[in-house]
Amino acid sequence: MSLPVPSIADRTKNWLRPPKRRLRSSSIRPVEGTGSFSNAQDFIVNGVFELLEPYACLDATKDSSARHPPPRCHPETRLKVRERLAKWLSNDEWKMLWVRGSAGTGKSAVAQSFGDSCGEEKKHGASYFFSQTAGRNRLETVVPTIVYQLAIAIPEYRYLVEHQLANNPLLLRNSLPVQFRELIIEPFATLQRQNPREPIAIILDGLDECEGEDDQLELLDMITNALRTNPDLPLRWLILSRPEAHLKYAFSKFTDCGREELIIDAACRDDVEKYTRERITQIKDKFRKFTPTDWPPTNQLKELLETVSGLFIFASTCLNYIGDPKETNPQSQLNSLLAFLRRSPGVMSRNPLSALDLLYSRILANIPFTVFKETRQVLAYMSYRRYVSKRHIFNSTQALCNFLRLKRSDFYKAVDGLHPVMSIAEPEDAAQSPLQFYHASFQDFLLDTNRSGKFAIDEQEAIVYMTQLCIYWYEVDVTHFHTNDGWDFDENHAHDSLPGLTWASEDNKLPLSRSMTCFLEHPLSQDIVDMQWDGVVEDLLSQLSNVDFRCWMAAYVLGITLLCRPDNSTSVVRTEPSSPTDYQLLEYFNLVIGNGIAQPALFPLKYHLPDGQWNREYFFIGHGAKSVIVWRTKSATSYPDQAFTLRCDVEPSQVQIRKYQEYLLQIKWDEEKAKLEMEE
Repeated sequence: MSLPVPSIADRTKNWLRPPKRRLRSSSIRPVEGTGSFSNAQDFIVNGVFELLEPYACLDATKDSSARHPPPRCHPETRLKVRERLAKWLSNDEWKMLWVRGSAGTGKSAVAQSFGDSCGEEKKHGASYFFSQTAGRNRLETVVPTIVYQLAIAIPEYRYLVEHQLANNPLLLRNSLPVQFRELIIEPFATLQRQNPREPIAIILDGLDECEGEDDQLELLDMITNALRTNPDLPLRWLILSRPEAHLKYAFSKFTDCGREELIIDAACRDDVEKYTRERITQIKDKFRKFTPTDWPPTNQLKELLETVSGLFIFASTCLNYIGDPKETNPQSQLNSLLAFLRRSPGVMSRNPLSALDLLYSRILANIPFTVFKETRQVLAYMSYRRYVSKRHIFNSTQALCNFLRLKRSDFYKAVDGLHPVMSIAEPEDAAQSPLQFYHASFQDFLLDTNRSGKFAIDEQEAIVYMTQLCIYWYEVDVTHFHTNDGWDFDENHAHDSLPGLTWASEDNKLPLSRSMTCFLEHPLSQDIVDMQWDGVVEDLLSQLSNVDFRCWMAAYVLGITLLCRPDNSTSVVRTEPSSPTDYQLLEYFNLVIGNGIAQPALFPLKYHLPDGQWNREYFFIGHGAKSVIVWRTKSATSYPDQAFTLRCDVEPSQVQIRKYQEYLLQIKWDEEKAKLEMEE
């Protein structure tokens, strides 16, 4: 035991003072012992507490002043789960109940409110509220803290504990399993044999904050082993935690355990709205001298409710800022909060969401350095996907794992620390389930460097990384399955599975490949193209230099060029011919357009050519024989424009020439009008 404490001999000098008052049970009497502790039944009431206190963490108890004021459920919120907890305590179906929920969903408030109701009914045995930041996270303090509270609640139990400690003065220095058995299990087994009692609750909140996974699992093992070997004990264990992977696995192995999950659903959003409205009313009443009667405006309240939707800690953090007693100006506080949430320009004196940011920072700080590179890759995709249509994001965690080129084991190591903020499917469900943030506030945190600091996900960095992956997989796809497609590119990808998958079975490698090629067809949006970048990304240019564009679909060549933002000063992208290959491409291009008017493209490229103008622009991309010429044509009345490409090693066919002429008819192209306007 690492806690420094006085010796047992020193402590018993005070422990054996003449008693002022004795508390005995008429039915339970300590067993007589021998030696210096033979008069254990004469110990004063506070003797056992003096022995336990140096080993306990009393700040972790339900009513500790260190936790004041503790989080509690609003009277009208979380009614269903609180009702189920009350029923659980009164029946014998489960001896243990696990309540899991993502970060900030109100687990501690549920635990506190349940503990309060148990206390009112004399059914609260003990509580331990873990907290890393407050130092309430050491396993060796858990058993003494529970014993301390049980000794207060049950006098008969206290006498048995006094007897155990009298007979074995070193017991509090023994291992935790020994303490658990001799100070909790054996005394209650004795009590239950002599006089069975009603169930009492022992609440362990925030088990995931206990220091180290091994310690968390050791505590669970002690409890589950006790429930297997002593099923008749009156103790009911309520354990609340985030859905960490190791805890999910541990609970899955123990069948005699109920489960509840605090999810962000419609009911939860309603609860958060009730809580927010009630707190706003309280703030308005408290500062009524400084607040207009019509505050807050309907539009501001609506914006606040939509922002905090479903996440109690987000709502609580915002409301604490609005009602800050040091500011005494809720109206100004709400205005500055909403401006902050909108990322409006201007410098604020302090961060309104510092409490929420601290929570998210702690979660990320706990991820091992050895896997954080892969973790950032997953988070880069999660940040990037907001630019992609919901119809085309990965709905399969397994497909995403393959797209990121991560092995299954490496992927799960990378996301293991993200369980508090992200829904992560188990491997057996990964093919059908997507990765999802529990709440948008975590993504907002990641994308704001001022809030997330070293954990920030730079949007340009994320887009570059995803673009590199898109180029890699598109190159794999076209070189294996589309070398002869030409302008009739098989957009349905009716071919075998992609080679190089990192996690697939014979049964699902084809649907996984389909999911990946579907994503590849829609990798960008105008929002991405319109983003301002800091110069040309050399890594992308280097990758493009080795790409064989001859088999690529024209729209994808254009899309990747837009994403990579090269300019015509680089050797990869050119607007003027610089080699025999380029001159050959230009000759083929003139053949297809019938020597019509065309101009070199203007860089940086735009997502669409300007409306209301006649335009046909071209550029070259690639190196050597892998190069192609790309062009777009748009009339003054057409929308949108379409891209075409030609390769240097195959002369344009009559079919291609005819298809392009049909396109010109479709957009009502007028060569004379185009020439007049483009030559001005």
